[in-house]
Amino acid sequence: MKNTLLLLLLISTALLVPSCKTSTHDDEEEQSPQATVIVGTAPVRTGDVAVSVSATGRTDASRKEKVLAPSAGWISSLKALEGTSFSTGEVMVVIRPKEAQAAIDGAEALLRSAQTEKEKAEARRVLTLAQASQSGIEVRAKFDGIVATRSVMEGEFVAENTELFTLIDLSTLNFIADVPLQLLPEIRLQQQAIVQLEPFAKKEYHATVEAINPQTDVQSQTVKVRLQFTALTPSERIPLKTDIMGTVRILTAIHRKATIVPRSALLRDDGNETYSVVLVASDSLAHIAPVAIGVLTDSTVEITRGVEQGMTVITRGNYALPDSTRVRIESQDDR
Repeated sequence: MKNTLLLLLLISTALLVPSCKTSTHDDEEEQSPQATVIVGTAPVRTGDVAVSVSATGRTDASRKEKVLAPSAGWISSLKALEGTSFSTGEVMVVIRPKEAQAAIDGAEALLRSAQTEKEKAEARRVLTLAQASQSGIEVRAKFDGIVATRSVMEGEFVAENTELFTLIDLSTLNFIADVPLQLLPEIRLQQQAIVQLEPFAKKEYHATVEAINPQTDVQSQTVKVRLQFTALTPSERIPLKTDIMGTVRILTAIHRKATIVPRSALLRDDGNETYSVVLVASDSLAHIAPVAIGVLTDSTVEITRGVEQGMTVITRGNYALPDSTRVRIESQDDR
């Protein structure tokens, strides 16, 4: 009987040993320190935020003219070639009217038919007289400008009102923006704007709203808004031409003392169409804070609800960071 009790005691002890070891291991796991995530941060600050309307468009000139032939005739002299500059009053082209050309043609025919030296001498005199007396019609520049396009060649016959070329005054260069119709109520005359042109993307040109077209483009549902460049220096003006594509930001309002965080701090839940930021609390734990946003720029975002000045937001390492994660703000050595 004693041997049987001893055997049962040994078996019970053996069964209890693994159970004790497992409990100790679980306790050690619960007491192990939580992993710390290194993050980049920025303070929540206040400042003024510009509210703007963006639109695409192109450059144009308010002073440009299609020069037409005042009379039918032959182009006897053509100085207006593409890219040629003219001052007001300079002769651009000379047109010889049909009547004048007929007199010259008659004198030339007389010269060709002359047989004797006396007849030839008389014919040459008549031709010289015809050429001298039948002066052409001079077409002069009405303003300082540059020839943009040309439709005729020297020696060509043109009918009355034929388009000869286009003259453009680049000093009247402006920007024509196609503003979406739903944004039009925010646009006012004399509003300030920043224009960026595709070939000079890093350059910002200041402009003001000069005119708003009263007619809507039916197909695109946009309205053309003309903006006048301001304070252009001579060096800035030189590379500017017409029909350069670009974008414009028209300043419509300013939010004073707005709450601002870096754009990189903002997280978007596409499924719910909501926004949040991750804050760093005094206990070095990350806390997800739902927020409402206002104006978005390339580098900042206005927060209208959810955070206050003095808080710290995570700007690097915030994506998919669980709530209550222990964090450490990165130092120079971590970068």
